[in-house]
Amino acid sequence: MSDVCVRTIQMLRAHRWSRVESDNYFDSLNQLHQRFKDLDDRGLVLTLAAFAEDSLAELLTAFMQDNSATRKLIGGFDAPLGTLSSRISACYALGILTKGQYHDLEHLRFVRNKFSHTWAPISFDDTDVRKHIEAMHYSNLIEIVPGSLREKIESSISILLLEIRVAIRQLPKTGIRTISQGSRIYSGLNWSTEEQIAKCRARLTEINLEIKGAKAAQKEFLTHLKRMWLEKYYRVALNAPKSQFEEITKGMLDFASPEEVTFSGIYDRNL
Repeated sequence: MSDVCVRTIQMLRAHRWSRVESDNYFDSLNQLHQRFKDLDDRGLVLTLAAFAEDSLAELLTAFMQDNSATRKLIGGFDAPLGTLSSRISACYALGILTKGQYHDLEHLRFVRNKFSHTWAPISFDDTDVRKHIEAMHYSNLIEIVPGSLREKIESSISILLLEIRVAIRQLPKTGIRTISQGSRIYSGLNWSTEEQIAKCRARLTEINLEIKGAKAAQKEFLTHLKRMWLEKYYRVALNAPKSQFEEITKGMLDFASPEEVTFSGIYDRNL
């Protein structure tokens, strides 16, 4: 890594998440996006990677025992878990990152390496960089397809970082091995059960209609959006009285096949 890149990362770490974090995670996210505005492509990538590396260190610290061995593993000289790569792998192996988060961070790591290991001009239009950004998952908090590769990496990774901050707050500092603690963020619905169902059904109707005439890139995003709204629909069922659960979940099949409405272990019940 060049001296310029090293100095850049050191400067970025002087503005760690703690400088922008508040009790309201979305306020923190807005502050973070404000900071991104004046960065060029290289600066944005290095910033996202630096925040990811530091946030993963805090996630590991929250999960492990609070002792000198943990500190040496994560932050000591030549620490085994002192790099972005090792921290990504360790968090995933311990079950405190989801599979999707793991893959997105690996894509970010590759893009970071491309930008930090060359003196030559480089942008998101580089073939290899483009491939890795396009492979990232879409953020669960956006309803409009990103208009550029920069918007895609910024929205996908910044929300992923926010999810890590939430996980850090939630993880009990017991040092005991647990089931997967990875978490995802979704925007919620704040109305009555009937109003939430109506909103989900209306949105899924719109999305299915849009999918029919969509081109490849747009269709990929709309498929993601459809799954996101199906999961919102399912959460409505989980939070409704038990007597309504079966009826609500059957209603989901008006918009998707049974294969499309089976979810991961995030939820307490399966369809």
